[in-house]
Amino acid sequence: MKSMVILLLLVVVPTVALAAGRRVTPEMREALTRKLTAQCLQQEAAFAQKGYTRAQTVAICKCAMQQTGALLNSRTVDYILRHGVMPEDMQRKAASATEGCIRSITMHRKP
Repeated sequence: MKSMVILLLLVVVPTVALAAGRRVTPEMREALTRKLTAQCLQQEAAFAQKGYTRAQTVAICKCAMQQTGALLNSRTVDYILRHGVMPEDMQRKAASATEGCIRSITMHRKP
């Protein structure tokens, strides 16, 4: 699961560069989330190697990128652009959110 979290986080950093020098608005956050989700879905082969179905991959990407997109603000975008990585607190929050998405999507619910 940790490797999937890292994979998802690697998708975020290059995309955030689109927001350089701008205030992160709700519309921008939504657009970034859509782009992040699309990039995540391009990693379908990596998910399949981990045993996830296509439906699970779609759900994980959508959930994880919504959670990560919610963390994007001007401060975090500026930090990412300066340092090339997410701030540690954002990395922890994004990893935790992604793990939660994976758990909730892959858990077997009893009828």
